[in-house]
Amino acid sequence: MTDLAARAAIADVVTALAHAQDDKDWPALRRLFADEVVLDLSTHHFGTPPAPMTATDLVALASTTLTGFDSTHHSASNLELHLSDDNAECRVHVVAYHHVPTDPGVVDHCTMRGYWRLTLRRLSERWLITHWTVQRTCPWEGSPDVYALAAARTS
Repeated sequence: MTDLAARAAIADVVTALAHAQDDKDWPALRRLFADEVVLDLSTHHFGTPPAPMTATDLVALASTTLTGFDSTHHSASNLELHLSDDNAECRVHVVAYHHVPTDPGVVDHCTMRGYWRLTLRRLSERWLITHWTVQRTCPWEGSPDVYALAAARTS
């Protein structure tokens, strides 16, 4: 596979990562990950340290986290990519908006700005994510408390 084809395939994975979350398409999300993955939310979700997990567990976590929101919008841009044989590292600018209905006067959204740092490996001619870091680089807009409100809607 040429570098150009690899870059296009990896860009498709990044795009699919955003769409699968917003569409709540959990099978599509699962197809993006190797069977084992490391998820690092240490700078995003309240200091959760990096954790190895199965892709199935990662998708279950995403589903549990996102299902309670009425809408989300993950916008990924400015893909910076470094290829080395069947391995790739990329950094992507991300703006992630999350909305849940609230009582009047209560903040109903949270927007995170930062990066996705992804490690991918080509396995069976497909690029799969093996490490996903969500790195918040700016202050929250809105309130991160909406995550708890969304979680309460699904329990």
